[in-house]
Amino acid sequence: MGRVAQRVISGLGGKAQGRGLPHLPRAKDLPNQEAELRSALSGRALLLRYQPIIRLRDGHIAALEGLVRWPRQNALLQADAFVPLAEKLGLAVDLTHAVLERVAHDWQRTPSPKGGLAVNMPLTVLMLPEMPALLAAMLRRHGARRGPLLLELTETEAIRDPSRLRRVMLRLKRLGIPVLLDDVTLGDHRWRLADLPFAGLKLDRSLVEALPNQMRARHFLRRILSDSHAKGRYVIAEGVSTSLLRRTTSGLGVDFAQGFLLGQPEPPRRNNGGQTRLSPARRGGKAP
Repeated sequence: MGRVAQRVISGLGGKAQGRGLPHLPRAKDLPNQEAELRSALSGRALLLRYQPIIRLRDGHIAALEGLVRWPRQNALLQADAFVPLAEKLGLAVDLTHAVLERVAHDWQRTPSPKGGLAVNMPLTVLMLPEMPALLAAMLRRHGARRGPLLLELTETEAIRDPSRLRRVMLRLKRLGIPVLLDDVTLGDHRWRLADLPFAGLKLDRSLVEALPNQMRARHFLRRILSDSHAKGRYVIAEGVSTSLLRRTTSGLGVDFAQGFLLGQPEPPRRNNGGQTRLSPARRGGKAP
């Protein structure tokens, strides 16, 4: 459970911007922190900060990604600060529910882009039998949204039952919930699962940062772009934190991007949206 739970929690929370390794609380602090975290989940105290996903061609905002934060002791902790504790306590599904409830709470307060609001969801959670019904109920309660709910599939291990996953994704598609394949790294061949109805792919920061200096990374990305554009899928680059990375990804034909250079994670009311949509790239590898 530990490894799966960490994927669930870190996936829902978004990737840490720093490179430091998360650490477990000291043993003497565990009882207090356990009680605080359980209370935060039950009391709906966790927050989301929304980072824009922009269209590289013109800089227009296409979607927002929700990244979970825990207000604790006058600080706003990023996910990696409490992943180990949540993993130890086995609160993966509880955190899933908490994040979805926060998305629902924020939806009417957020100037949601036409492309919608995205949250990360690992394979183990996406495949839970109750998940489609839970998401459908949320959409019914918040039907006045201006953009769809998007799920970013963050599982990096092999997809062992693509037929079952395809059925789940088609059910979600009928509910108007697109699924993106997240965390595509150099040499990751999950994007070849052509039978799965992904709306788009997201490039992991490690792949994006390798593009300026590694021919192998650029060749790998060109294959992804060619395949994705032929299938009507868009490609999003994560971790675009410098002008060089923006120029490189745009020049190679990547459709959308997010990162600190393009927009910080902000509270709901501070993000502006509604400018464009996440849409499949045109044939020929041209961005929309």
